[in-house]
Amino acid sequence: MILDTQLDETQRAFVTKLDFYRTDKQLEEDVTSLMEWMSEQPHLPSVTDKKWLSHFIVGCKYNLHKTKQTIDAYFVTRAEHPEFICTFDLEQVLYNRKNGSNCVFPKLTPEAYRVMCSRMYPTAKDLKLDFLLSFQSYLAILDLQLRIEPMHGEIFLFDLEYLPLSQFVNLPPLMTKNYINMCFNSFPLSVKGFHFINPPKFIGKIMTLAKMLLPKKLKNRIYVHNTLESLYQFIPKDVLPDQYGGTAGDLRSIEDNWFEYTMANNEWLGNRPKADLSKRVGQLKLCELNVKDKFKKLEID
Repeated sequence: MILDTQLDETQRAFVTKLDFYRTDKQLEEDVTSLMEWMSEQPHLPSVTDKKWLSHFIVGCKYNLHKTKQTIDAYFVTRAEHPEFICTFDLEQVLYNRKNGSNCVFPKLTPEAYRVMCSRMYPTAKDLKLDFLLSFQSYLAILDLQLRIEPMHGEIFLFDLEYLPLSQFVNLPPLMTKNYINMCFNSFPLSVKGFHFINPPKFIGKIMTLAKMLLPKKLKNRIYVHNTLESLYQFIPKDVLPDQYGGTAGDLRSIEDNWFEYTMANNEWLGNRPKADLSKRVGQLKLCELNVKDKFKKLEID
């Protein structure tokens, strides 16, 4: 398996002691409730994969209200921005991989958080980066992860060592905004931090853009590391690959495994369901979510 999904004693103890944790039996009841609610939404596709739905609930901290909002956004944004949901042409992907790669580290942190890593290769300065393909790849990996396991918490690691300024300034604004919206508003993500290593001289420009695009709460979860030692305070060495002073194996091998896994699931990725916007009756209202408790403002946690 591409990810080690079995929780050890430390990870299980951390997860089960969380205030919002619910037992497997309670989670099963929540899945049934969610399926009943989805069947009443004419614009949503029929989903029978109870395991996938349970991953959504766990990622939303077992909050059914938030789960319903997120799952609605998940399918609706895919209908609104179908350009991000696709199968992958092997030749295009191989060319774009000369610029860099995305992957998820196989091992969980002690808190059961997952680390997703993005980096550029030295050749990036000489090649044109296909931003749309890069965004498609990132979303595909998130979808594959969600299919495999619940997202207890996500750490995003960006290695900027070979990021050329020319690539950064050509970032398409509207496409980037839509992509970020899909990442952080339509996935059951509990973002624990954005960590930037090997920062270039223009790191200030990157931070300015990040703070412009990210939701307010996430702006306080950005960390720039001038040394790997400070990174170890957030991500243990046994989770990190050899290239970052860790013991979790060769990073290029991890990236290659994710490339192969993605291509092996290419047909599934191309058939990811989306909402039927013609059947959507306005925005979701509180009463449609069957919320019994007092409404609380939803934020990305």
